[in-house]
Amino acid sequence: MNSVVDRIATAVGWAGSVPPELDWDTVERRLETVLPSDYKQFMSRFRSGVLCDAVRIYNPVQSDEHLANFVEEFDLKLEVARLSREECDLYEVFPEPGGVIPFASDLAGGSLFWLPRTSDPDEWHVVYQSRDSPEDWTTTELSMTAVMLELVTSQGTDNILGWEITERSFVPF
Repeated sequence: MNSVVDRIATAVGWAGSVPPELDWDTVERRLETVLPSDYKQFMSRFRSGVLCDAVRIYNPVQSDEHLANFVEEFDLKLEVARLSREECDLYEVFPEPGGVIPFASDLAGGSLFWLPRTSDPDEWHVVYQSRDSPEDWTTTELSMTAVMLELVTSQGTDNILGWEITERSFVPF
């Protein structure tokens, strides 16, 4: 049986992989948090790029440059979440215990976060903050790769973004 990451790659016609220049210990020390294993598996297959003309992902182990881009985006998304927290008191923001941790963004300025409700990153699920309504969060019980699979296989607007996804592709940058 194919892994979820293989199913995502097949859905978008991606046959590539990533020869990482950095290791996960370096990335996790820089971010000051551990990361889920399914995310690491996804990043071993996908370079930094855009998935389905909807989600921008920086691969932090791809190179020093991509880690710098990831950290810049990470810090920006944390700041936006902190500002929206002042408006609606929904989620704590990393590095607060249980605070949301960003990992990707949509092309309209929204953000995808992990919600670390437990100390085991493999039990974290995904929440989404729309740029249009920063006080409106979409919560799932899904892992990062399950959310990406849902995104690349969704029909109509049945996905975390609520967007109709018509472009089934992955474009690296």
